[in-house]
Amino acid sequence: MMTRKKGSVNIHLYSLIYLVMGIGWGLYFRSLFASKTKRLVAALTVWATFTYYLITNIILPPPITFDSLGYVITTTGLLLLIFLFYHELMNNIKEDPLSLNFDFWISSGLLIYCLGAFGIFLTYSHFTNQILPIQYFTFENREILTYLWGVHNVLLFLAGLLTWVGVLWIVYRRKSTSS
Repeated sequence: MMTRKKGSVNIHLYSLIYLVMGIGWGLYFRSLFASKTKRLVAALTVWATFTYYLITNIILPPPITFDSLGYVITTTGLLLLIFLFYHELMNNIKEDPLSLNFDFWISSGLLIYCLGAFGIFLTYSHFTNQILPIQYFTFENREILTYLWGVHNVLLFLAGLLTWVGVLWIVYRRKSTSS
């Protein structure tokens, strides 16, 4: 890895985030699946994220702007895994209430985040390329990108809030039934 000077861009850190996110969530969902086919799909999503990272950051010169395509690949894989989890959950219905299943809450929060973030990541590269050729960054030109990241942060907050509410609900229900 090359040495970075103080004040240099941190694009490589953003690439590491989608890599860790894709591998971490892929392995998490792989551990939830009972079906060999679904576990294979989870492994393939991890492989796709890792391969894309390897090609764009190790084999080819690293990107100089935010690599939104890496995030598109990662969120697409995560959305697939979330829907496969819901499919498996609905096919293996148990007597326990769904609201007491932590995996359901974390998947629901991740679904909210990934659905919105997918659209943001898909359009971010286009808007960045529209602004970069302009010789100067005006407030109006950067405003679109700022709004996109603002919406992204709101989605991340809502996903975390939903997961937090789910955890509190599970703790509350377990305490009330044990009393």
